[in-house]
Amino acid sequence: MTIFATFIPFSYLDDFVSAGILVAFTTTNCSLVILRRESPTDNPYLLQKLLGSFNLCSFISCFALSHLPSPLNYIAGSIVGIISALIARKISHQCPSIPFGSSSTKTKSLYGDENKFFKTPLVPYIPCMGMFINYLLICQLSFLGIAILFGYIIFAILIYFLYGAHHSVGRNENWDEGEYAVVDAHDNSSHPSREEGVMT
Repeated sequence: MTIFATFIPFSYLDDFVSAGILVAFTTTNCSLVILRRESPTDNPYLLQKLLGSFNLCSFISCFALSHLPSPLNYIAGSIVGIISALIARKISHQCPSIPFGSSSTKTKSLYGDENKFFKTPLVPYIPCMGMFINYLLICQLSFLGIAILFGYIIFAILIYFLYGAHHSVGRNENWDEGEYAVVDAHDNSSHPSREEGVMT
């Protein structure tokens, strides 16, 4: 952060911080879709491919709307925006809904009655709309601001894959999905009972 503050003008840093928060919101929206939808069994990575395509098309559409000359910006932005909407519709129709962030079969075996968990309405449409609006705000940055943001994201991804993923608990201690279960933990005090995930 000191290096960034030393060499990057504050006018760009203001935009950079705001854009970083919007990237975090976009990641949250992606996570919500992944937790509430799953790929069909005959195409196991369809959801991830569609989400990646949606993010790419949304960014291109918003970038075209913000930076291309008129009327090319409206034409290109609208065409790619329509493609983004069709991808969101494809996620809705081809990726089945799940109640609690894991496959429907596993949910029933681990958690019992799936109806006791809340369900999120209008997924993937609302999260996809949120991602699109975030990209539209991010693309209001200058070319240099967008380049700085992408440089920072690439730098963070490199750190994760070169160090974080290699030293993660899951990699080093082999925590697989079968080592977790959910139990009902009843508190005899005045607090209401709650469910806690514990490691078996």
